[in-house]
Amino acid sequence: MLVRDWDRDKDYDMLVDWWSQHDFGKVPKECLPPIGTIIEDNDKPICAGGLYVCDGTKFGFMEWIVADPKAPLKVTHKCLKLLIDTLMNKAVVEGCLLLYTVTENPGLHKRYVKYHGLSKGENNARTFVKDLTDGSYGPLLWAKSQEVLDEEHDN
Repeated sequence: MLVRDWDRDKDYDMLVDWWSQHDFGKVPKECLPPIGTIIEDNDKPICAGGLYVCDGTKFGFMEWIVADPKAPLKVTHKCLKLLIDTLMNKAVVEGCLLLYTVTENPGLHKRYVKYHGLSKGENNARTFVKDLTDGSYGPLLWAKSQEVLDEEHDN
């Protein structure tokens, strides 16, 4: 397996393709963290994720963990383990003392606790997002769960 830094420009179309196949939506490229990792197996990208680190803090935020849905499950499992471990190590190198992440994906919930030693935080938390531009990011589908989309549709 090959571990490499992501290139937001060169890897973005691949990430969008994976997100689309997972019915996730499209995270704006300029909103992705500059620190990110791609794991490849036999020269084929398998999974990716990013790490936000703010200057002046010791806090990291791991986000946008995604895998190629067409990759074999055993390969994906091994690559995700390496990806998350790599992002956690990058957080340490960046001086982070705490690492935070959020996901509604049950597979990642189990993985974070079982394989990576993360502690579960909140169960009933809600996330919120606001487009601070003139609305150029559209309905922010990438930041909304299906449950929220259904609620908005019903109202």
